[in-house]
Amino acid sequence: MELNGYRLLLLPEGTLDYFDLVDVKESVNEVVIYLEEKNIVPEKYTDQDTESKGFYDPIIVQDFPLRGKKVFLNIRRRRWLLKKHNEYISRNWRMVAEGTRMTQDFASFLKELY
Repeated sequence: MELNGYRLLLLPEGTLDYFDLVDVKESVNEVVIYLEEKNIVPEKYTDQDTESKGFYDPIIVQDFPLRGKKVFLNIRRRRWLLKKHNEYISRNWRMVAEGTRMTQDFASFLKELY
C-alpha cells in the first residue's frame, strides 16, 4: 500500500519529525495509521551512552473521522537505556511540544497521553 497519501492528508505537520509511518490498514468503516517513534535519543541525553530498548506498548487514539470512516492512530513510543545509570528514559512530550513545528492539536494530543 502506498503510504505517501496518508502522510499528506492525515498527519499533522511535524508528526514525521518524530515518528515513522510504518503501516496503514483501511477497512470499510475505519482507517488505522501505525506510527513508531524514530530512534533519535532525546536531546537532553545525546552526550550520554544510551541504547535503544524497543518500544512501550502501543497506544491507540481516535482521531478526526475522514469521509465517514473512523480514524485511529496506533502510536508506539520508544525507550532507551541510560547505560551509566541503568535506567530507562523516553522523550518528554511536554517539552517537545513547546518548541516544535507540530500543530497545536497534535501537540495537545501528545501532552494528554503523558
